[in-house]
Amino acid sequence: MRIAVVGAGVVGVSSAYLLARAGHRVTLIDMETEPGKGASAGNAAQLSWAYGDAMASPALLKHLPAILAGRDPAFCIRRRLDPDFLLWGLRFLANMPSRRWWHNTRDILALAEQSRQEMALLLAETAIVFDYRVAGKLHLYPDKASFCAARPTVERKRQIGIDQCMLSRPEAEAVEPALKAYQGEIAGAVYTPDDALGDAAAFCRQLTAVIIKNFGVSVCFGRRVAGFERYRRQLTAVRFADRDPLPVDAAIVTVGPLIRALVADLPEARSIQPVAGYSLTVPWREGAPHVSLTDVKRKLAFAAIGDRLRVAGLADLARPGAGFAADRFAVLRETASAVLPDFFGQAEWQHVWSGERPMTPSSRPIIAQSRKIRGVYVNAGHGMLGWTLALGSARRITDMLA
Repeated sequence: MRIAVVGAGVVGVSSAYLLARAGHRVTLIDMETEPGKGASAGNAAQLSWAYGDAMASPALLKHLPAILAGRDPAFCIRRRLDPDFLLWGLRFLANMPSRRWWHNTRDILALAEQSRQEMALLLAETAIVFDYRVAGKLHLYPDKASFCAARPTVERKRQIGIDQCMLSRPEAEAVEPALKAYQGEIAGAVYTPDDALGDAAAFCRQLTAVIIKNFGVSVCFGRRVAGFERYRRQLTAVRFADRDPLPVDAAIVTVGPLIRALVADLPEARSIQPVAGYSLTVPWREGAPHVSLTDVKRKLAFAAIGDRLRVAGLADLARPGAGFAADRFAVLRETASAVLPDFFGQAEWQHVWSGERPMTPSSRPIIAQSRKIRGVYVNAGHGMLGWTLALGSARRITDMLA
């Protein structure tokens, strides 16, 4: 089968890999000149196999008044009179009750486990190097109330086979000695020893090279997809803004928030809103954390990627395509510097990134054939978990096309 994969981030490259491995003739398409240039270029680097918690949650519902009043620096909502945005917001609210939150979270965790298994197979079959390692992760809770509130979720996850435990601050410091110098409040931590990390952009570049060499995948970079051609309701070709159409039997759309540009052909795009985030990468040096850290209060994620240390965070519901906001990046830098001043206060060099993560109201990605055009499939809406869920999503799409 001739298949176009539209989008060469972690979800798109993973999809192209598994589809080509299954024997399909794949063309990988992206508007950038190389893979991994979007959200994959500066994400939090954490492969959170055990942390697929949906963003819409009872805890966030309690905190919503403070967010709407602008009193939480980790979140920012730019309200706008957009019917799709308003409907998305109402659906987000509908997913906040406990029962719905756990339903969404359990489904995301199942997809994350599928990704973990696919990652093990990929590592066994390829020689790609992307600073992958099983680092473990510590979720840091600022006070006794929030730490105690985490216990029921830890117990639920343990019941479905996830290895997590609750640690006091001294116990957490024994796992990660760098926490002795951590300036933030830590009443306790949830420790997940099996979570991993890796450089998503390097993964995209190296895996693309493998699928070109080993599976004959074609690439079409630096080209923007404008839509799809069809006969009646059946896909016949991918249409471009600046070249002739590409005849195909199927197309997988993995372009993240840019999927909204294709809403005329893909009504599913209306269920996706961009959530902007930021990251700062500095050189790793002695004394920096080895274990991945997530500061629950400040919504910061720290990861040591090879010779670099990265902090990523913030969740801004802003206008699509709003771009880099210097004031919001300053919040990230100042907050990271406050808790780890020896590493983010001053550095020899720094890499700054901002990008939009595509999110559905439930935080569950859309992995399905389009309602409008037969042969067009959507694999988008992974939110902050695109890196974690990429290979599992790719497996599900591949199985659909089987």
